[in-house]
Amino acid sequence: MRGSVFAETLRREWRNMIYWGVGIGMIGLVVLLIIPSVDALNQMVRLIETLPPAILQAAGMQDVSQIATPEGFLGGAYFGRVILFLCVYAVISGLNMTSSEEDAGIMDVLLSQPLPRWRIVVEKFAAYALMSVGIVVMGFLGLFIGAESSSLEINIGRLAEGNLNVLPSVLLAMTFTLFAGVFFRTRTLAIAASAVFVVGSYFLNFIGGLASGSVVDQLRVVSFFRYYNNEAVMQNGLAWSDIGLLLGVTALLFAASLWFFQRRDIGL
Repeated sequence: MRGSVFAETLRREWRNMIYWGVGIGMIGLVVLLIIPSVDALNQMVRLIETLPPAILQAAGMQDVSQIATPEGFLGGAYFGRVILFLCVYAVISGLNMTSSEEDAGIMDVLLSQPLPRWRIVVEKFAAYALMSVGIVVMGFLGLFIGAESSSLEINIGRLAEGNLNVLPSVLLAMTFTLFAGVFFRTRTLAIAASAVFVVGSYFLNFIGGLASGSVVDQLRVVSFFRYYNNEAVMQNGLAWSDIGLLLGVTALLFAASLWFFQRRDIGL
């Protein structure tokens, strides 16, 4: 039946979506409640400005004054951290689409059903992508409740844009893991490749930002965190060119995943 894999995936995984969503939402709520007022933000900025420049650069703070605004503070304190948690969820989800079930000997049973291979991948991906949206929405709700409970004047539209900006990076990490799962023969190699992709991208962007004008800075172009650019989005709004690039790479990786999955032998 069309949509059966999609429905079964949601049935098995919706609880995990709730757990992740509540956790992300609680992070947003707590981050907002720990800052009672703009005066507290200004005091924080004055305290941070007393630190040596080398420490500020190591922490990735190029313009300390940005965190004096609620949006700027959230760009680093919330969105700069939550993307790492969601990338973990993305990797787990990408593995669950094919690699984990193949490793457990379940995929060969699923493929014995009268289903075309491409439908299995497409429906599983659609289910996990929908659950990723659900987690991000619950994260937004946590921020919204925190904003309504706080004395800070926060642009709710910027909060929505910041949450929307998370999704392309999460889908890219998920799709890369899916690709690694169908390209490599073992789940261990898929995990290693995905870890290198996510962690390597993060540190390449981080170190490149510290060494402006260096070779490492030039290599930031291959890091998807460079296009996530959470602090700029919270200050200036969505960068549609960056979003388009991330989604374009995601589409290419997804097409490659389908191609390899159609042609590879499934391990028993």
